[in-house]
Amino acid sequence: MLADAFAAERLRFFKARGTLFWSLCFVPIISVLMGLLQGFTLRMVNAKASAQGARDLDLIRTPVAFLEQAVDAVSGSNFFIMQLFFLIAGSAILAGDYRWETWRFLTPRNTRTNLLLAKLATFGLATVIGLVLLAVGGMLAGLVSAGLTGGPVTWAKPEGYTLAQFAGIFAIAWLEMMALGALAAVIAVATRTGLAALLVPVGVWIFQGFFVSLVSKTFESQLRPPLQYMASLPVLDADLLKAALTPAAELGTAGPVNWPVALIALLAWIVGLTALAVWLFRRQDLTRE
Repeated sequence: MLADAFAAERLRFFKARGTLFWSLCFVPIISVLMGLLQGFTLRMVNAKASAQGARDLDLIRTPVAFLEQAVDAVSGSNFFIMQLFFLIAGSAILAGDYRWETWRFLTPRNTRTNLLLAKLATFGLATVIGLVLLAVGGMLAGLVSAGLTGGPVTWAKPEGYTLAQFAGIFAIAWLEMMALGALAAVIAVATRTGLAALLVPVGVWIFQGFFVSLVSKTFESQLRPPLQYMASLPVLDADLLKAALTPAAELGTAGPVNWPVALIALLAWIVGLTALAVWLFRRQDLTRE
């Protein structure tokens, strides 16, 4: 059963403490340390300004809106460095059995479809935990920086994000990571190596970002670049969905976003890549794996 396969895969993943630390905990810890460094730096600048007789208004204060910090941290999951750390977990989950040659012990116990879907579900759970830790790390980093500089602390900006918008952006970030994970599953099955499952999906995402940027600059003389012709790209789909949830004060002068098309396209990528990975895996010879 799928539930049994998921329970077993989840147990194996949470026993891998090294993978848990590097894939889920390392980046949030670094973000808190960066907030600490920023706070100490600004505190030193303020101390120097005070010593020179600067007025209190001239001192640098770091205002913090917790919800804004959480949104910025979660939205940063589309940065390729973040994706690399998330895919440390993905490559370990999806390609670990190829490395240790344990597939031949697992396939008699469950169907191949269930085994692979359980791995993707485990990656999805790990991604949720990682995004939550990113949000918490972002808020703690802002709190530390504000505490060291004496800046004001609020829950949200007056015209900023709401809790519902944060939840939507969290879900979009998760869907983008699941599309990345589904591609990693295809690569892991096709190549039987964890390194390819780690690097190739991130490379594909970087290429998409460059392509979208290139086309946008090519048509920058127009009011709106022809992004509708690139709506099939998951990177652009995620960006358009986030833009649909961005407050008007943050979004600027951009026009309305056709978010239903972007959402359908992103879901289609996840389902299509997952189906391709399952199709390849069911036809794979695992007698030596």
